[in-house]
Amino acid sequence: MPKTECLYYGNPYLRRFTGRIIARQVSDGKPAVALDRTAFYPTGGGQPCDTGALSGVPVLDVVAADGLIWHVVTGDIPDDEVEGEIAWVRRFDHMQQHTGQHVLSQAFARVCDAETVAFHLGASSSTIDLDRAALGAELIEAAEAAANAVVDAALPVTAAFVGETQLSQIPLRKPPKVTEDIRVVQVEGFDWSACGGTHVANTAQIGLVKIVATERRGAELRVSFLCGGRARADYARLQLLVGGLASRFSVGQDDVPAAVDRLANEHRAARKDLADLEAQWMESTAALLWAAAETCGTWRIVAWIAGHPLERAKRVAQLLRAYSGAVVLVGVSGDRPQLIFTRADDVDLDAGVLLREAATAAGGRGGGRSDWAQGGVPTPDALGLALSSALAKTRAAKCGTI
Repeated sequence: MPKTECLYYGNPYLRRFTGRIIARQVSDGKPAVALDRTAFYPTGGGQPCDTGALSGVPVLDVVAADGLIWHVVTGDIPDDEVEGEIAWVRRFDHMQQHTGQHVLSQAFARVCDAETVAFHLGASSSTIDLDRAALGAELIEAAEAAANAVVDAALPVTAAFVGETQLSQIPLRKPPKVTEDIRVVQVEGFDWSACGGTHVANTAQIGLVKIVATERRGAELRVSFLCGGRARADYARLQLLVGGLASRFSVGQDDVPAAVDRLANEHRAARKDLADLEAQWMESTAALLWAAAETCGTWRIVAWIAGHPLERAKRVAQLLRAYSGAVVLVGVSGDRPQLIFTRADDVDLDAGVLLREAATAAGGRGGGRSDWAQGGVPTPDALGLALSSALAKTRAAKCGTI
């Protein structure tokens, strides 16, 4: 059975290569080819695959299976001899993130006694899951500082396949998941990990390790981080964001937090003032409506079409129902006209039945309790019709007149 020679093991910096197609197949409706040798890294070990092109034909996916590396491409490649080219920006980004993960995982192990149980290299950020439910901010900062000290030290990073005898002499951070063809990636004097991924030649090329978020996930802690180019891009994004805020507040960047606090305090004060004014408006509106209410025996009927938000109209209705003998029939105009019917506790009237009948007569629907009901009608004209119907029924129920 032929196998693919994995050139990325010997030289992860190899960008172009030549190879020969030794097998062809169709994968999810797209052509796929296996080569005798390739520099394309297949998805695995938490690291996404490389992309690029084979003889100018874009490579969409790379998969390892039974010793072969399959390249899923966008179209047919007629010749067996191919020239491959790796999408270098993507490859080097993965190298930075993956080596950064090794360093950060070892830093957490040494500083926090927290072991990495999972790793994922994402499109925008990467994560490691630690076997600790929580870590304090000081410990997380200390682990990040330890990782960046290794970056600053520019330690050599090497990788080699080792035999069983050699493996027993290596202080691996955790046991390997495979039992043969074990490849150990070493950050000189700092970390030894069984890994098949692509890595930078020394830790200085990681550029920077920056933890951007932590999230508790059951008994584990997920740590999101950025390395190298991703960290620089994120710094540029944050610089633009803070610079924009500083400009809008007309303050220096260091004064942005104080400016935000000041604005938040002003907003809270304004909201309190507005709430007080709104409460006063509601009370005065309820008093005016009550003063103008129609008397019907021992009842007083308030029929009101409100051009206000539904919640504001509901609060006015709640104030009105506190009056003895009150029957409150409220229509709320707008794109979706609403009805609110309520009554005082000493009024013998079923608001739910009254609203349902009035809404149905106007082409709408609704209902509720005997002391509070809500519904809706399709048009403003229907709103007036529903209120007129409810008002007539209320008069008839109490005074015997319409």
